[in-house]
Amino acid sequence: MINLRFLSLKGCNKLRTLTLDSSSRSSSSPLGTLEHLEFLDLGGVSLDTIPDDVGLSKSKLRYLDLSCPTVTSLSSLFFKDISNLRELFFLSCTSLKSLPPSFANLFNLKTFSLSESQVMFLPIETFQHMLKLCDLTLINNHLLRALPELVGHACLKSFTLSGSPIMHLSLNTCRSLETVCFYDLEELEELDLSTTAIKEFPISISELHRLKRLHLLALPQLRRIPWHKLQHIPEVLNLDQCEVVGSRIHLMDSRLFSSLGDEDVKKFVEEGGPLQSFHISIFTCNKRKKIKNKDIDFTYLFHHKKSYCYKDIPLIASSFDHQFEQSLHINRHVEISSPERCPTGLKGIFEVTESLSMWDDVFVSCLTDLHYKFPELKECKLRQCHHMDSIFKINPYYQGIRLQKIWAFDLQNMTRVIMQLGNSITINTQFQALKHVHLEKCPRLEGIFPGNMVLSSLETLIVLHCGNLRSIFYHHQVKVEYQFPRLHTLQLHELPKLLHFCEKQRVPLEMTKWKKLHFRGCWNLQRLPLLVGARSEKVEVDGEMRQCKKLRAGMPEDQISCYYFKSPPPLASFREHVKNKIFLKY
Repeated sequence: MINLRFLSLKGCNKLRTLTLDSSSRSSSSPLGTLEHLEFLDLGGVSLDTIPDDVGLSKSKLRYLDLSCPTVTSLSSLFFKDISNLRELFFLSCTSLKSLPPSFANLFNLKTFSLSESQVMFLPIETFQHMLKLCDLTLINNHLLRALPELVGHACLKSFTLSGSPIMHLSLNTCRSLETVCFYDLEELEELDLSTTAIKEFPISISELHRLKRLHLLALPQLRRIPWHKLQHIPEVLNLDQCEVVGSRIHLMDSRLFSSLGDEDVKKFVEEGGPLQSFHISIFTCNKRKKIKNKDIDFTYLFHHKKSYCYKDIPLIASSFDHQFEQSLHINRHVEISSPERCPTGLKGIFEVTESLSMWDDVFVSCLTDLHYKFPELKECKLRQCHHMDSIFKINPYYQGIRLQKIWAFDLQNMTRVIMQLGNSITINTQFQALKHVHLEKCPRLEGIFPGNMVLSSLETLIVLHCGNLRSIFYHHQVKVEYQFPRLHTLQLHELPKLLHFCEKQRVPLEMTKWKKLHFRGCWNLQRLPLLVGARSEKVEVDGEMRQCKKLRAGMPEDQISCYYFKSPPPLASFREHVKNKIFLKY
């Protein structure tokens, strides 16, 4: 039957030899003469050995199943003459210990499966020559500790791996890879699926509890991640990021969180799920040195360093920097820097976010536009968000009851820190946990807090280099006492237009813990606050001599005893007519 093309011996489990004479030890077999054979299935056949000539002169063979549980090895040249093979299967080969070097010569192989074998390694150059390989399946090969290089494989579309003690696996730049399946990989610690064609996040990855680092960079086909189905998130998850910076989750497109609803996030947090603690970084690789915003109509230079007019300002301000570092008790932190895209799809994440950092953003005008409640937010840090006109807008939903720290640097368009929309909203009970506020280089800032706000927990207020600030409290409407019941330090530096603390200057303030006022360059400040209540010590006032004399001369007699005017140190500059060098280049 030399013209035979199809031969299947599948399931002939009592067939033990293919030789011409069952009593001889000859390595020849009748299959050696079938040169036109295209399909050969030996699955389940209990062969002791596979004769060498089974693969001899089989240039037309396309399909080969050698799933023989009793075969231990193949001859070194077994695959030499079957280089046109398309599909090869070794299923349940429990005795197979190795594959011959000629296995790497299957240049046209498209499908390869190996399962339940004792193979410890594959030939080193295996996948470098199999350039047409599309489907690769490796299941329960418990001795297989490493794979040949798969990075950059152009045609691989499907890959399945399970039951192997592999620790590191990289499928980077396998640009045709669409489907992957990983399970029962107890040793796997790092997995790289970057620059592939994966469309759906493989749920099986969440079951790899020892996985520490997962790289999913540059995945143009990935549209969603079913966060609600994930059981485990690796310590480091990199999604479309520019460089690893040591955080937990890095991505460029925040829309990947769109499938994560409010209830899903709360469930993960309350029930100890994978998002009980997270550190998410959302940013793009924008290496441009300039950013143009038509609405604001200015060009701002990144990394512009302004030298302060007073030498002691940086020293004093830096002494309070530790108060604005991320607290140890913060478990859920989000960082956003996306000058090319508005950060959308984070509604569910913002429901449980405790700390938020944002920089280089030109889309967000207010944090409450991102999420109208921020129920868990404790700290916010903003830098170079030039479209932002205020940090928070008071509405019936956002109470700010957990917010403790506000740090804002170089917000070119901000006019208010907390914006009150209308007079009907009562805000006396909001922002009760706010402790520390640091504002620097905000040239359009006019006011900080609404006049009817009581900040019962505020301890430090630092305002530096805000040339247009006129009043700390604006739109004062009612008589309010206990404005700063816990305030102990107030720093006002280079605020040439600052007139007073409150627009209604004669409001008495009971500030029993106020200990120090440090100011420089506040030449239009008219008077100090009127203090009421018993005090254990005087307020130390550290400012320019000329300005201190002016303030003291305008104070009532009963208020002079509340303040102690301290002479500035020699390190400070005493220039009385310092030009404001804050610039917006029009």
